[in-house]
Amino acid sequence: DELQAAFLNVKLPNLDADNEKRRTVAKRYLAGIKNDKIELPFWDFSNNHVFHLLVIRTKNRDHLQQYLTKNNIQTVIHYPVPSHKQKAFKDWNNLSFPITEKIHNEVLSLPMSPVLTETEVDYIIEILNQY
Repeated sequence: DELQAAFLNVKLPNLDADNEKRRTVAKRYLAGIKNDKIELPFWDFSNNHVFHLLVIRTKNRDHLQQYLTKNNIQTVIHYPVPSHKQKAFKDWNNLSFPITEKIHNEVLSLPMSPVLTETEVDYIIEILNQY
């Protein structure tokens, strides 16, 4: 609608800079998180990825999410339902796709924003490494 278009019109001149800030945060996460319980996404460090989300995987997602919440780090499960289990694909709801289902039970989105400070990113990395 027009109101959203007006907000986006103001943000558009900063889009490239914001995307670069997201890449910087992603690089810091990928270089700094050293925990065998956490699987990081692959990135070849090309500049075509804007990291709208930074999604990690872990076998005990709920426990990790609770741990992060206790440490004042907000996370989100952006894709909690596998595609084949959604209403739009009701004809496939009875099918089993074990790899897809496993991934959907493990994914967790870390804080990702161009306004994250270096201190906040350091803290998130530190807490994840202590898990």
